[in-house]
Amino acid sequence: MVHKWPRLDNPEFDFVNLGSKHSNSPFKTLNFVNDSSIIKIIQSCNGLLLCNSFCKKSRKLNYYIYNPTTKQRKILPALGQVGKTYGLYLAFDPTKSPHYKVICVCQCNISQSVYRIHIYSPKTGQWRVSSTATFTLPFSIGFHGGVFWNDSIHWYTDVGPSMRFDTDEEKVKEMPMPSMPYDCYRRRVAYFGESRGHLRLVEIHNRTSTQFNVCEMQRDHSRWFVKHRVNLGGVVNAFPGMIRSYHNPSVLNYYVFQIMGIEREATDDGDYLVLHIPARIIRYNLKDGSFKKLRDFAPNYKREDASNFGYCNAYQYIQSLACV
Repeated sequence: MVHKWPRLDNPEFDFVNLGSKHSNSPFKTLNFVNDSSIIKIIQSCNGLLLCNSFCKKSRKLNYYIYNPTTKQRKILPALGQVGKTYGLYLAFDPTKSPHYKVICVCQCNISQSVYRIHIYSPKTGQWRVSSTATFTLPFSIGFHGGVFWNDSIHWYTDVGPSMRFDTDEEKVKEMPMPSMPYDCYRRRVAYFGESRGHLRLVEIHNRTSTQFNVCEMQRDHSRWFVKHRVNLGGVVNAFPGMIRSYHNPSVLNYYVFQIMGIEREATDDGDYLVLHIPARIIRYNLKDGSFKKLRDFAPNYKREDASNFGYCNAYQYIQSLACV
């Protein structure tokens, strides 16, 4: 499922089928709110979507849990006076519990560098403050991601160690990160996500941006290790439209592509990239370097090339009968 950017008044979604069997698109637009609100997807997690809507008339922002398979939705109660909300994140593992959690990170009023975590549970229908999950982070260091995997929400920071929130223990813990080149002042993360029980990371720091490593986190959160080494040279040769020929080849964004996902076959141990390149979405096999076009793709409703490449948000869709 891919979000097309241009129509911000009523965003449209494309469905990219990654399986061998034909599957219909679950929806083209989100219109489950009966007003003039603009509905956006924030996150997908094991079949459920965390969405928000902004109503132009009331100037109010609402949050929802939505199951696109059953069409069920639930509006989340307001947080109240909690300080500045940094972000909401969905935690749901149907193999362990039929219940999801929503995690909210808020800045404390006493300091911009102190954060507190609030937790919503559908069992109580209320938010509560976690008494064990207050943490401090320098104001100048951003944290990004918010990926749920292995009972934790994971964030990476611009520099230094990153962190995760253990949803069972309700504790914020440090998450190790790969070392950066000495001449880099911040991380350049091209992908950070989960697929079939594995947390993956791609950082691209070198000038030859078509060569990079796919790293995977150890199950015990102790370290990252290199799972795959990638060279997209063959893809560039087949699709030279990826090249910004008006740039110097030494420029980091000389090649144009977006890693939409790192997926794993359900039948074997084969991993593959889902790549958005100008006007196309392709599948790149990480085992043997082969690739094929999945479909043509034009997020800007016009011919897309390296000069007007449009980055899109991609969300995983899994059929689920989970109640919200």
